[in-house]
Amino acid sequence: MSAHAWHPIAAARDLPPRHVFHAKLLGQELAVWRADDGFINVWENRCLHRGVRLSIGLNEGQELKCQYHGWRYASRTAGCTYIPAHPEGAPARRIANRIFPVIERHGLIWSALETSPDDLQTSLPPDPLVLREIAIDAPAAIVEPLLAAYDPPGHGPRPIFFIQPTDSESCVIRGVVPEPPPTGALALLRLHDAALCALRDVAEQRPAA
Repeated sequence: MSAHAWHPIAAARDLPPRHVFHAKLLGQELAVWRADDGFINVWENRCLHRGVRLSIGLNEGQELKCQYHGWRYASRTAGCTYIPAHPEGAPARRIANRIFPVIERHGLIWSALETSPDDLQTSLPPDPLVLREIAIDAPAAIVEPLLAAYDPPGHGPRPIFFIQPTDSESCVIRGVVPEPPPTGALALLRLHDAALCALRDVAEQRPAA
């Protein structure tokens, strides 16, 4: 699990209008939000003023406002645009949050902690069926072999799984079904959800190597 590699950090459905999503990747907390023009921002999850989480802030369309003292940050640049204690002065250009690269693909939001990640190589069709994410209190190293042996319920199409390593002791399974059947999508989602929850129970009972 490399900081240079792309990892899914959210599903596209996690970013409804004017929402801020709290994600975590390799121990780094992230504030993820979609501006009104569709641009997705992935920032370090802290206000530069007092370190309050920006994921509890207000998505105002083209700016994100910290809930604590009202500092505002612009979409795309993460630059501070307004400081209430100094309403007449423009903030210094150096006041900007840390931003991370982002790609929206296959119904998932992908990011990497380094600014120049490797190219995201996937060969999925454009509209796969996105499964419900499953958070697991176990390291990715324990979950990976379980996913490799995953037997699709009902002998249906096999999902493609991606692991979001939230930190050294936990992860999130995200999966997509590349070629879902034309009908019965809800039933298929429920079958995989039950199977992955059972996999989670097994993973959380296994001791780390």
